Amino acid sequence: MHEPDNQQVEEARERFEMLQSRMNAAKIAYLNRTPLDGREVTSEDLHRIAKEVIEANYELQRRRYGRVRLKLSPAKLLRRGR
Repeated sequence: MHEPDNQQVEEARERFEMLQSRMNAAKIAYLNRTPLDGREVTSEDLHRIAKEVIEANYELQRRRYGRVRLKLSPAKLLRRGR
């Protein structure tokens, strides 16, 4: 059985939550056609940010469980929460 290092799990969780908040802000900016960080968000930007969120989620799962248990896709991640 995998014994998680609580410090590493916490760091991975914080990074995941930060990226998830950024993705939510980017989705809102994209839908409202408002700038984020001084420029308009494109669908490619959203896709790239979603991939970053997925990688952070996978790292959190690896730290917590020792392996990736739940696979995600950018399409499903971007569709969620509407």
